[in-house]
Amino acid sequence: MLNGTVGRTVIALLALAQAAFGVLRAFGWFHIGSDLMGQGLLLLPMIGMVAYARGALIAGIALLYILFALAILTRQGWARPIGIVATIVNLLLVLSVVVQGESLLPALLGSIVPAVILWYLYTRPAQSLRYQR
Repeated sequence: MLNGTVGRTVIALLALAQAAFGVLRAFGWFHIGSDLMGQGLLLLPMIGMVAYARGALIAGIALLYILFALAILTRQGWARPIGIVATIVNLLLVLSVVVQGESLLPALLGSIVPAVILWYLYTRPAQSLRYQR
């Protein structure tokens, strides 16, 4: 089991890796949206806006992971709620992709890191995530 400083560091690195992949995914959605914005009169630009919105959602989740990683490394008390929100929203997004008909294997791979972080946050006592005063 991960304990102490090593555990926090591993979880922070996993969160930063998840954020990096999220940023790359968001850029992909922004690229798709910009391609669609220049085509057609009404329908394709509207679909482009949906792609932008999805990219913004993924970028927001990546930002939450970055905040969580910084908070857990500096042992801030607000690390746990940020991490829980980031992982649950990420898992819901993965679930929505599966419901929309995407392949199950990429979705399972995309849910490993959020599941590990969520497991860590719920198995560690709250006092171990922040400074003792």
